[in-house]
Amino acid sequence: MKINFISFLDPTIYFGGGEMISRALLVEGKKRGHDIRISSVRPSKIYVHEKPDLVFFCDIFNNAHSYKSLGAWRAFDISFIKSQIKSTPFIHMTNAYVDLCNLPYLPCNGSNSEICEYKKMLSFPRRILMKDNTNKCFTTRQIVRDLYQKSILNIYLSPLHQKVSESLLGLPVNKCFVLKPIIDKDKFYNMHLDRDIEYLFVGIIGEAKGLNEIREKYKEKNIHFIGKIAPGIDLDFGTYHGHVDYTEIPKFMNRAKRFVFFPRWPEPQGRVVVEAALCGCEIIGNENVGALSFPMNLSDANNYLNVEADFWEEIENLKI
Repeated sequence: MKINFISFLDPTIYFGGGEMISRALLVEGKKRGHDIRISSVRPSKIYVHEKPDLVFFCDIFNNAHSYKSLGAWRAFDISFIKSQIKSTPFIHMTNAYVDLCNLPYLPCNGSNSEICEYKKMLSFPRRILMKDNTNKCFTTRQIVRDLYQKSILNIYLSPLHQKVSESLLGLPVNKCFVLKPIIDKDKFYNMHLDRDIEYLFVGIIGEAKGLNEIREKYKEKNIHFIGKIAPGIDLDFGTYHGHVDYTEIPKFMNRAKRFVFFPRWPEPQGRVVVEAALCGCEIIGNENVGALSFPMNLSDANNYLNVEADFWEEIENLKI
């Protein structure tokens, strides 16, 4: 198939968690003979088939929220998105909630309300950055609703991700597909090392990832932290290892007895939890961990076989 892949970030250039998933899917798609052209905001490029068989939207509104990044002023032209929606069948995937909420880390945790209470607290400069002078939920915008309602397939990263997204939309959507975690099983496995770390957290260290609850429960238990500290956060307890190269993470997980993850927001998947489980950690989490909503044993590597192929088989079987 001739496919136009349209994403705010080009996943062949950027290497965040969501981009790792998108990139793996694109690699598999090209292996299967699909002609995929990528359009993105960062870097800015429009590269499309004039007559594609399918459009693949992913994280369209994934703009950063800093003044340096230019916020929502750095975005796709909406007329381009509308033209792609109208021209051909399309599928839609988001690695978080960026196509449903234009605030960081879904502050409402998925409650469905036309008026956003959190926007009422925004400063005027922040509103300018967001190009949003209203208090309305982002899901009230027609372009957002079209991305979900008119898509022939909506892709989510966990059952929890699907549940929260559909709750936010407050409307029925078309066919859905829940993508299992895409994990490098050759890196994340139980090495049977001595486990000298009692508690471990890996990820962005901040409010949305559950730092307040971790502090409450583990301040006196010398929990170990790996990852970048979010702006404005003071990490005043535990052992901090700084930002560690991704290739070193499996070793730390194999040293840990328990992996702790208490996100405040409904974490779409939480791949790091799956990685920790595969490395033999006991998982201590809450109901906001998307990975824990899968009805399967997270520590069984067999559950992650052929994930990319299963995705493309679903796409290829669509009636286009």
